[in-house]
Amino acid sequence: MDFVKKLKETMVSVLPVMVIVLVLNFTIAPLGDLFWPFILGGIMLIIGLSLFLAGTDIGMVPVGEKLGSVLTRKRNVWFMLAIGFIIGFAVTLAEPDVTVLASQVHSLNSSIPQMTLVVMIALGLGVFVDIGLLRTVLRFPLKWVLIIFYSIVFVLVCIIGQGMASISFDASGATTGPLAVPFLLALGLGVSASTKNDQDSSFGLTGVASIGPILAVALMVMLSKAGSSAAAVSEAAADETFLDCLLSTLKNTAIGFGPLLVIILVMQFSLLHFPKIKFRNITLGILYSFVGIVIFLTGVEYGFSAVGSYLGQTIYKNYSPVLVVGLALLFGGIVVLAEPAVWVLTSQVENVTAGRIKRSLVMIFICLGVAISVALAMLRILLHINYLWFVLIGVGSSLLMTLVTPPLFTGIAFDSGGVASGPMSTTFLLSFALGVSGSADMGFGLVGLIAISPLIAIQILGIIFRFKEKGGKKEVRDAGTAK
Repeated sequence: MDFVKKLKETMVSVLPVMVIVLVLNFTIAPLGDLFWPFILGGIMLIIGLSLFLAGTDIGMVPVGEKLGSVLTRKRNVWFMLAIGFIIGFAVTLAEPDVTVLASQVHSLNSSIPQMTLVVMIALGLGVFVDIGLLRTVLRFPLKWVLIIFYSIVFVLVCIIGQGMASISFDASGATTGPLAVPFLLALGLGVSASTKNDQDSSFGLTGVASIGPILAVALMVMLSKAGSSAAAVSEAAADETFLDCLLSTLKNTAIGFGPLLVIILVMQFSLLHFPKIKFRNITLGILYSFVGIVIFLTGVEYGFSAVGSYLGQTIYKNYSPVLVVGLALLFGGIVVLAEPAVWVLTSQVENVTAGRIKRSLVMIFICLGVAISVALAMLRILLHINYLWFVLIGVGSSLLMTLVTPPLFTGIAFDSGGVASGPMSTTFLLSFALGVSGSADMGFGLVGLIAISPLIAIQILGIIFRFKEKGGKKEVRDAGTAK
């Protein structure tokens, strides 16, 4: 386990966020009683994220890759779909981001039961994991799957209105967090490799799966007639003690990890059959991931969430809206670097493409996309712009781009959309937006916009990459002709 390497990477990601907040503390927005919880939270973020990423490499990824390989070798589509649904459903129940978001939604809109929302999100992801696996096996073009199902999404979100549409897209972004992404990416890579598909089919499962929660929540709203989230956001406060926060996070994470661990144990003896030493290492990796995500989420909840809400409230009330948008731009570009799933995705992109697509380049484009999306979210709040315009324009543009973007980049783009919105977005940035808006109706939706932005940014990278490769081939041909 290369913990030291992960620790260095995490410090580079988290420390810039802490520095910005500390600068604000000593200048325009003193944190007061939130100062030391924030410092402790930052330290826990660094340690927890490092431990989680190191554990994922030796625990989650090997299981997902071998599971994908075994399922395709069975040559039983129904069996593959059954296992795919079970894994998708179980991983979502274990996903800490989903629990955090469902709690926030229920606290501001009591007409949406927390557990009902979690189960609907899990059902949606499970069904669309199957759709994504079928697409890979049948070699159906990813762009048409996305266009078809997002067209249905457009119709449904227009029916339920902007308040509930924003929650639907936030649910999608929260689902594909630090626990789900390693599994989905590895599972997609395993199925693609075993079916001897080309490199273009290696990505896209996470992007397809993230459509499910949007449709599931939209259908839940239509069937239950849940009302718009009109509650006001209360003042930020650090009422929860560190021990309360730790025990709550430990309980929620254990409840989620429990079923997932049982499923992995059952699959080890029935499907996977890892050698004893290998499976012992995998078990240790999963344990490291569990401990890491508990530490990480405790740090986020105790030290970062309250600070995000406080900064949003304070800066909006006392300073120019231009400063709010500027800080949103800065936070968006930096906070995404601390998302665990982003590191997992960018690493796998570089590995699958044998270094043709550099990890750092993908990261830069994701950061730019997220920064712009968070700034646009603040503009939407300040100017009271309907959320549906952002959805229709953002997703519509990205779907049109699939027609000209290289298929590999389309898969990476839609996978990036899911992974860019993780624990830091669901807590710190969403809290900042709710603090600025003072209203749940306008505050929700930021996570969804973060998930949309990489769809455009990475596909722009793909188009640039295509022109660059064409230019290189032309130079080779010209050189050959000259000889």
